[in-house]
Amino acid sequence: EVIMQTSKIDGKAIGLTEACKEMVTDSKQFGLRGVFRGQGLGIAKGILSLTAFHQGRIWLTDAFRNHNISNGSYTPVGSA
Repeated sequence: EVIMQTSKIDGKAIGLTEACKEMVTDSKQFGLRGVFRGQGLGIAKGILSLTAFHQGRIWLTDAFRNHNISNGSYTPVGSA
């Protein structure tokens, strides 16, 4: 989901060295926010996606566990 753009709209690609130099230049000009300049939305989307995935996994685990407990396929440890 979060992808670093290493080419301009006109299609000319830049290398890793040029990208690092651009990041250093931005950080000198804008401080710490220069490092993340233009990436705020991407970072927010990444956090939201990972959080939603994690919460969905927890919900599914609980749903399957409760289903298996209710039909007798699984007995929780300590309740036997």
